[in-house]
Formats: sequence, structure tokens, C-alpha cells
Amino acid sequence: MIARPWTDDLPKCKNTCVASYFSRLGGGNTNTTDDYLCFYCQTEDNFSLYGVFEPHNGLDAARFIMQRMAAEILFPPPSANTDEEIRERLRNAFISVEKAYAENYDGMIAERTSLQYQLRTLNDTQSGFSFIYAQDSETITQNNNILARLKEIDVHLSGGAAVVIALVHANKLFVAHVGDTRALLCRTDDNAVLRVVQLTVDHSLNNEDELLRLQQLGLDVNKLRNAQYLGNQTGTRCLGNYLVKGVYKAFPTISAAVTEPVIAAPEIHGPIVLDESCRFLVLVSAGVYKRIQEAKGSYEQTNKQLAQIIVENFRKETNFRMVSQSVLEEIEQEFVSYCVKNNLTPKPNTHMSLLIRNFNFLPTNEDEHNNIPHQTVTRNASVRFNPIVQSKSNTLLNEIDSEIYSSGTTNEIETNDSNIDTNRSIESTSDIYPTGRQFDRDRKIKGYVDFSCYFENVAKARKNGTLPDFIK
Repeated sequence: MIARPWTDDLPKCKNTCVASYFSRLGGGNTNTTDDYLCFYCQTEDNFSLYGVFEPHNGLDAARFIMQRMAAEILFPPPSANTDEEIRERLRNAFISVEKAYAENYDGMIAERTSLQYQLRTLNDTQSGFSFIYAQDSETITQNNNILARLKEIDVHLSGGAAVVIALVHANKLFVAHVGDTRALLCRTDDNAVLRVVQLTVDHSLNNEDELLRLQQLGLDVNKLRNAQYLGNQTGTRCLGNYLVKGVYKAFPTISAAVTEPVIAAPEIHGPIVLDESCRFLVLVSAGVYKRIQEAKGSYEQTNKQLAQIIVENFRKETNFRMVSQSVLEEIEQEFVSYCVKNNLTPKPNTHMSLLIRNFNFLPTNEDEHNNIPHQTVTRNASVRFNPIVQSKSNTLLNEIDSEIYSSGTTNEIETNDSNIDTNRSIESTSDIYPTGRQFDRDRKIKGYVDFSCYFENVAKARKNGTLPDFIK
């Protein structure tokens, strides 16, 4: 039994539900808390801190990173700092945790260096013999023992985590992350459409900005695209995993880099003003949304599909605390059916974590304590998703979303009249028409279909003489 982490004793945010475990397809037990890798706490100074940690190569390093991250941010207790000071505190927390990780494994790193020196000495000694039978059994045994210990050490040193942290203070949201864990903010617009905006950008080899950074380090990005691996992992940023940092030159695909290609520097987003339009926040590990991608065969609309599942479980689950759990179980069940149907063997030991922070999609915990009647949530409402109508690149994500935040609606919208939409690198809409209230179909909305790409392609085709006759 693993010792319970001290983060479990932090004062819990009562408007948050979480679920975290290894997929049962890898032999995990959904009832255990040994692999619980998230925290959600609220301080007396009205600071709320949330975190999801996705482990890489084992749980030990991820547990260390989780507990150290909470300590770095919460102690000493945050004060009413300026926005830039809060951003700097988050940035410094990641740097401090990475430094503490290296210090924690100092002894093991030193032992690794010593063993490698011993191994080279043995090999140099044996190279002086002309015949292999000249090697005595004691030397062979010593060589094998060194190799076995090096392998054991490398398993420990390859441990790390992708991390996403959210901090809420004074109705402002700050997000910091490394890796491909995601933060999604679900908020309604002026037309009562629930839009799901991905606040983070995946630090992976599908990220053009990250590829440009790696190219500037001297790496061949075309080879990286084909390999889809940086050393022993797919992410371009993480906390921990000493092997792709301190000894990255041992990996042929990244050995040409002039400095460490995998970094621990976080991207910081915010402040994002949390007004009445903000309904709930989602922190999710890659293991969850990649399940959806595989089962549904859709990569661009994953966030939308996850939001749909969450909203549906908000409506059917009477116990708010169980919403995250029921969402993960639904995703896992669909994924299992997909694997069975297609005779596929899923990747073992996939870690899944989902944290949902309710703002006002459901009645808040304070409302319940004040005996404010529960808002009625329509459970038989239908959900329709419209086709994708607009796309945007990851490189423009922060710029575009900052405009959305600064112009957010201040009109209060009832939770049972919410429409659902999401965007990551796409933007699309869906409508939920609840019974008991007629939707105003004549309501005017701003135009949202962009034909600029079409006209550009027509102009190019006309210039090249390849324009079809039926297009004027």
C-alpha cells in the first residue's frame, strides 16, 4: 500500500469533482487511490489551486512532482499579488520542482555515471584479449550485474510527468502547463451557446511552434515527425525524465541538439476574467482525450465530444462528486467496445485523470448550503452538433482566445438553457433545445462562415487556368 500523499489533507474545493486511475485494460483498479494524481484545494485567502499530473514511466516521479508542486505554490501562502507576480510564481514553481527532481535523484545519477565508467573500464580491459574464451566467468558476471543495475536506474530516471495547473484568485484564472495535458474553459457566448476553448497547446511533435524550437536546436524535424518520439517520450516538454535532458545525447534522434531538446519551461496563460458566462473548467490528461480520439475516429472535435459527455453526465448524475468518475467510465466503456469490435489490443497501463471545476453550470456548493432551490436541469434535452464552420491554427490560439476573454458576455444564462460547443484548433456549434422553454429561432446572430479560403483558391485556379467551367 502506497503512503497517502500529504496533498490529500489540503482543504478541498467543494465545487470540484475528480477521478484518477489506471485504465482497467492495463490491470488497474478503479477503486484504488494509490495512483491518484491530482489535487484541488482552496485556501483561507480565497486562492483555489487545481492540478492534474500524467505519469511517464511509472508513478514515483509523478507523485514527487505533484506533492512538490503543491508545496512550491502554496507555501508560503499566496498573497493578493499582481497578475504578473502570480504568473511569475507559477513559472518559478515549475523551475523549482524540476530542480528538486534532479536533486532528489542526485545519488542515482552519480551511481549511473560511476557504473558507466566501470563498464567502460571492463570493456577496455577485455578488448586486449584476442579470444572471447579469455574472459573469465567473474568478469562476465560483473559486467552483467552492472548492465542490470544501469537498466534499473534508467527506469527510475526516465520517470516524469506532463502537468497542467490552474489557479483561481479574485475571479481570475491562470493556467500553467507542460506536456499534452489540457485545460478547457467552457463558457457561454452572447447567443447562449456553450463554447469550449482549449486554454493550453499540446507540447508535442504536432505543434509547429515546438518543431520550430527543435529545428533551431539543430534537429531534423522531418525525422522527428516520422518517429513521433523525442528519445523515450512523445512530448516536447515535461517535468522529470532525466534521460531526455541530462543524457539526451544517448538517443540518436536528438543527439545533434546543441542543448536539451525536452524542456521543463511552462507556458502560462491568463489572467482570464471569470464572469457569469464561465460555466466550468476541465483539466484532463492525454490518456482520456486520446481514448475519445481512437474510439470516435475524430481528432479535431475531441474537446467538443468530451464536453458533450460531461454535460450529459451533469444532467443524469444526481451526485456531483461522481460526475468525473461516471464520465471516465463512459469513455472507457466505449473504448473497450471499440477495441473488441476491431480486434485491437490497447496500450497497457494508460493513466486517466479528469478534474471538473463547476463555476455556475450547476448550483454552487454555497447555494446548496444557503438552501437556494436547485436549478432544474433538463435531462431529456436533445443535443445537435452542427458541421465545423471555422478553423484556426494553434499558433493563433492564444491571440484569438484572448479576444474572446476580453469580450465575454455578462448576461446570466440559465444552466438548463445551455447550448454546447467546443473549439481547440477548430470552432463549431451545437444546440440544446430544452423542453419547457421555446427557443427563439428568429434571433439574429453575427455571421460566422468564412469564405475567404474559397475565394483565394478560386483566384489561384483562375490565374493558373485550372478553374472548372461551372465556376464563374
